[in-house]
Amino acid sequence: MNGREDEGMLRRPARAYPVLKNWEIRQVITKGKSFVNQYFVVYILPHEKSTSKVGFCTGRAAGGAVRRNRIRRRTKEVFRLVAKDLADGYSVVIIARPEVYGAEFQLLQRALEQLLLRGGLLK
Repeated sequence: MNGREDEGMLRRPARAYPVLKNWEIRQVITKGKSFVNQYFVVYILPHEKSTSKVGFCTGRAAGGAVRRNRIRRRTKEVFRLVAKDLADGYSVVIIARPEVYGAEFQLLQRALEQLLLRGGLLK
C-alpha cells in the first residue's frame, strides 16, 4: 500500500447529524423545551429543515478540561447509540452533568433514551 491508501483508511466516518453552531445552541436553549434527569439536560426546538442537528455541552462545574472532554466523549457515544431512530426536523442540545463521569454506560444510555422519548424525538 502506498501512503495515500493508508491515509484514506484512517479517516473518520462522516457525522450522522450535523453539529449546531454556537448561536444555534443559544437559540435552542432560550426558545426550546427542556427535559431533565440526573445525568442530562436536553433542549429540543423544532425547525423546518429535513435533518436534525445536535450540540453537546459540558459546564465548567464538571471539572477541568480533561474531565469535561471525557464527559463530552461519553455523551456523544451514548447519543450515537440511542439516536438511530431520531426524528427529523429538530435541533437538540444535550448538556451533560458532572455525574456522567462516573456513571455506568448502560445507565447513561437508558437515561438519555428516556429524555429523548419524553421529547418525542425517538420514532
